[in-house]
Order: sequence, then C-alpha cells, then structure tokens
Amino acid sequence: MKIRSFLAFDIAEDMRSELTKIVTLLTPKIRDVQWIKPELMHCTVRFFGDVEEELLLGNVSNVIEREVKHQSPVKLIGRGIGVFPNWRYPRVLWAGLHGETESMISLHAKLEEAFTEFGFKQDPRELRLHLTLGRAKKKFKDGRDLMGLVEKMSEKGFGEMMIDSLTLYKSELTKEGPIYTVLKKFPLGGKKK
Repeated sequence: MKIRSFLAFDIAEDMRSELTKIVTLLTPKIRDVQWIKPELMHCTVRFFGDVEEELLLGNVSNVIEREVKHQSPVKLIGRGIGVFPNWRYPRVLWAGLHGETESMISLHAKLEEAFTEFGFKQDPRELRLHLTLGRAKKKFKDGRDLMGLVEKMSEKGFGEMMIDSLTLYKSELTKEGPIYTVLKKFPLGGKKK
C-alpha cells in the first residue's frame, strides 16, 4: 500500500512557543494565509510523496539509518522571517534556521544521492533550512504591507535547538488539515562535543 510521507526534524518546544507568538501577532495583520498549526511545525528534509510502505519502512529506512549514524547532533538557531519564492509573488511565509546548517545540508545531499537507488529523483536544489509558518491562499492583495511586517522581523530571534534525530512521517490530508503520524525515528549517531 502506498502512503504519503516525508522525512523531517522536529523543533524544540521553546522555539515552537516563540513561533506561536509570532504567528499570533501576524494573523490579524496578514489576511489570506493558511497558517500552520504550531504542533505541526517541522523542518522537512525530504518529501517522498506516495511511496509503497514496504519500501519506505524497509530499504529507504535502512539508508536513512546508515547515513544518520555518521552525523553528530546539529545546533541550529532560529532567526528571521521571510517569504518564498520572492517578494513579488510571496506564497510561503517562513522562519529561518541558522547555525550549523552545513552539517544538515551535507546530510541532505548524502540522503538525496542514496535515494536515487530506489528511483527517487534527486532534488537539484540545496536544502534551505526553514520552518513554514503559513501559505498564501491566493495572491496577496498588497504585498507591501506583508513586506513591511516581515522586514521588521528579518532579524527576530526565536530560540535555539539541538537536532538529535530525524523522523519519518506519514501524512494524511483531511478537510481539517494534515494529520502527521510518526512511522520511525532515526537518532543521529555522533556525540556532540
């Protein structure tokens, strides 16, 4: 049976709390945004889409385990709010992650290369570590208002966290929003000094 799935890392509760405050502040000021529920916030490392469950929990999970055991925990710092793809057509509002990003980008590249063995197309883009706060329901009527608000928060900090595992999630889309179910956790293998 095929299941919709993705690989991600979860965020620390204090960071989630700070982001909830930011979303609460922005919600009445920016209309036409589908805000992400705080309990669902995560950083996607790889979206798989619909994949046979046996492949996902078998060979794909084995590859993830093999790659993460060589990766020490990674310290990330939350800072800044921005938009994708650009200011002219803002579609996604995000919170930035900084710090030891090269470690996560390197791990992502290794995983992407390994996943080609199972027929997954390699994502040509470098991983951009971010947390999605909301998605535009339609084109923003006045991007200048959004730009002004976001520029004020371009350097706003919202905490630190240590990434010590990746999580494979099943994603079910419902009318009430997505439901994420943990399929498997993959602890990062090295010791942080």
